[in-house]
Formats: sequence, structure tokens, C-alpha cells
Amino acid sequence: MRLFKLITSLIILGLVGVFVYQNLAIWQQPESLKYNLYLINKSFNVKIYILVLVPLLTGFFLGLTVLLKFHFKTRRRLKLERKEKQQAQASAPRKPTVDEAGVASVSAQESEAGKEG
Repeated sequence: MRLFKLITSLIILGLVGVFVYQNLAIWQQPESLKYNLYLINKSFNVKIYILVLVPLLTGFFLGLTVLLKFHFKTRRRLKLERKEKQQAQASAPRKPTVDEAGVASVSAQESEAGKEG
């Protein structure tokens, strides 16, 4: 499956590269932008690739910010739950069990929990 994803990604990137290369003359043409703020009238030239690249990168970083916000929120919540679980296990009284030899020992489940912590 990884190989399929890699090959598919490379094909898509190759197609995007061919598209950009074939339209390079168009991407580099300047476009005149004008805005009127009633007090200030401005006009300036911007190349088309800038007009495409700036909104694309802005959207990417905004999306990444939202994604990371939820990611860190979930990690914080899991960390708190793990800490609460460890505190509950630490405060729970231990019940010794008696094996066949008559020796008191801690149950296997509690001893495994102790190894993890």
C-alpha cells in the first residue's frame, strides 16, 4: 500500500510539474491590481504566480493551524486521562492473593501495571 501511495503521489507531482512548466510564460506575466479606498487610490503590478501562491499558502497554514489545535487538545486530554488512571491505580488498595504454596503475592494484573509505570 505504501508503494502504491508513493507511486500515485509521484505521478500527481509530475503532472503538476508538467502543467507549471508548460504554462510558465503565463505564470510570469504581470497583472495590474487597483484598489480604491476613497482617500487612497493604489495601482501596482503583481505576477500571476504570486496571486496564486499567496492564497494557496495562506489556506495551507490556516488549515494546518486548525489541525494542530485539535491534535494538541486531544493529546492534552489523553495525558490527563492517563494521569487520572495512574492516580486511581496508585490509590486503590492492593489485595494480596495466596498461591498454592501459601505465599502472599500481588495479583498478576497489578504487577504488570507496576512494570508499565
